[in-house]
Amino acid sequence: MAVMRRQMNPRQRQGLLLVVVAAAGLIGVFVLVANYVSSVSKQVGPKVEVLTLVRPLQAYQQVTTADLGIVSLPQKWVPGTALRDPSQALGQISQVPLPTGTELEQGMLTGQPSLRPGQQEFALPVDATTGVANQVQAGSVVDIVATFSGSGQSHTASARVIVADVSVLVAAQSGTGSSGGGVVTLALTPEQVQQVAYAESFAQKVWLSLVAPGTTGAQPQPPPYQPGL
Repeated sequence: MAVMRRQMNPRQRQGLLLVVVAAAGLIGVFVLVANYVSSVSKQVGPKVEVLTLVRPLQAYQQVTTADLGIVSLPQKWVPGTALRDPSQALGQISQVPLPTGTELEQGMLTGQPSLRPGQQEFALPVDATTGVANQVQAGSVVDIVATFSGSGQSHTASARVIVADVSVLVAAQSGTGSSGGGVVTLALTPEQVQQVAYAESFAQKVWLSLVAPGTTGAQPQPPPYQPGL
């Protein structure tokens, strides 16, 4: 060892010292980083997977597998109402639009509207005009209004509400043409089915009128409108 020391010149000893100092510095940095990571891990705690939207979800649009993603979040920051299983969201709808990245929770989604006892499904053709410019969605409530030309003996020219406060089961699917036509499926009583079917056959035009939330049944329906009366 004494021989090696005698053989090393001052420059070599200085280089060796720098190498030792650098190695000690690297070890110190590694220890600091490891301690920091361990500290952060202890503070954050374990992570859990929750459901999130990978693309915007329109109001009253059914959730599909293409809409869902999984994100890992610290368990301490995840609310107990967070959805974790895709089966909790698939086929459900939201009554308001949800943006990409929304972490889904209970209460955000609800089931599709369904028929109640005594109701029947009725499919009504609409276009972009009679279907309220495609704003009618599953779960919407509408009035069905018909206009009669008055050309027949049984009717005078008039516009009237055929049935009021009707629940929409399936929203109209837009056609491929420019007319934006489609079919909307409604929940009607047997009597309402007859009334709407009659209007569809003999009225000049049948329209949907979208009812604002919270106003269902709040206002009496107006009498038929007849020009000149």
